Amino acid sequence: MSFYSYDVLNLVRDFGQPLVLNKVTSEGSYNPATGSVDNSAVTDYPFTGYFYNTEAGIAGNLDEIKRGSRRCVIPALGFSVEPDSDDSISGVGDKVTIVSVVTIYSAGAKVCYLCNVRE
Repeated sequence: MSFYSYDVLNLVRDFGQPLVLNKVTSEGSYNPATGSVDNSAVTDYPFTGYFYNTEAGIAGNLDEIKRGSRRCVIPALGFSVEPDSDDSISGVGDKVTIVSVVTIYSAGAKVCYLCNVRE
């Protein structure tokens, strides 16, 4: 996909919705007795972001295989933290987990983060 970083920020400005980045700030430790992580901490960071759907797939001669995925744009300008995999985003009636993050730069400055997410 080809785009200008300014266009992505315009999507956020025009169609963005209030969301919250739920960032894991303390990993905690694994408790083998319970099979879960104890003492982990999560900090919430509100932002205005934009969700969009993408399709990736392989087109064959007669068959076509497609897999849909969802992405979220987080503006980096003025945002104090960087999203990371395993952080989550809540808002718009659902909660998704970040799978991967791509940082978009313009003239050496961070413009936005493109996050692949899943439910």
